Amino acid sequence: MLFNVQRDTGPLIEGYLIPDGFSEVPSVLVSDDEGEVAMVLCDQLHKAVLSAGRHETGLVGFRLTEANVPRLRERANLCIRDSKTGLLLYRRPIQSRQVNLKIVRFETQLFPYFAFDREMYNHFQYALPALDRFGNETALQAFHLDSMSSMYLSGRLQVKNFMGFLDKGFKSIALLTDPYYEMALRLAMFKRFSAAKPQFLGDRDQMSLVPAIGYFKDVNIDDSGSLEKALKRAPDKVRTALISPATRLFGCSDGDQLPNRRDIAAAMDVISRFDVIGHINDTMTFAASLSELLNIEMDMIPILQRNGVINAIASQLRTLPVAELYIEDDLILDYYVRQAMEMSSSHEN
Repeated sequence: MLFNVQRDTGPLIEGYLIPDGFSEVPSVLVSDDEGEVAMVLCDQLHKAVLSAGRHETGLVGFRLTEANVPRLRERANLCIRDSKTGLLLYRRPIQSRQVNLKIVRFETQLFPYFAFDREMYNHFQYALPALDRFGNETALQAFHLDSMSSMYLSGRLQVKNFMGFLDKGFKSIALLTDPYYEMALRLAMFKRFSAAKPQFLGDRDQMSLVPAIGYFKDVNIDDSGSLEKALKRAPDKVRTALISPATRLFGCSDGDQLPNRRDIAAAMDVISRFDVIGHINDTMTFAASLSELLNIEMDMIPILQRNGVINAIASQLRTLPVAELYIEDDLILDYYVRQAMEMSSSHEN
């Protein structure tokens, strides 16, 4: 999906929405604090889109006026979304409380840090969390919204593929998680996904996790014996869903690529370029650093809390040598990153 708003003069807003489907008829949903205001079809011809074969009719442009959106000029909190997916296309500036920075938060857990994403929506003109749900093309498009000076993006994205944007005004942040905790979280999520389809995962992730979801469906992950046996016998497609996800996220260009020792060094190099890096073992320091970067009160930043049930599973995993083999690269990466963070903190003090 490609999109942008090219003009907002008050009584006129013009933009485009190129859907993923070649024959789809796109439309936008306009809303503000009062709720839904109008549904507007994209009926403006973009000849370049038609010539490029990107859409069947080329009717991908939308033109909002007082005629199809009553009191358009007055709606200070107006939002425009794709009517099909709900994806935010444009939002008018939020004036006094707006943070005028471009921030990208790279998600490191399978289960996203939703509370933080929700809070950031209140501080940035444009906010699009969980970008990985929408596919690579849409994620790249969000980074290319050059007219926005206040942006917050987040997602479990392959960091190396987006490093170029860090040289184009984006500041990067991430909260690293404990490798055993993330492994436990993934196992618990696989069990949950077998009963209910996850809404926060994109189609590609859901497909890649199908083998692991089916495999762990009937495994008692609260019993260390059953868990150890399942991990030892897991086929390659299941193991792939658990092997060192953090090293793959920061060190590999492809999420399906299995890491090696060289990727640990690559991941360390990438992490060293982040503006704010935190660890789940010290979330208060992470919150304090974000407060300083964003110039907002620290008590407005939600603190990520460990889940007691997940902690218990993680404690079991620490006793299993087979679990260590799964996340060996992540354990090495975690050790060196925490050492670097401690050295940096001691130098600051």
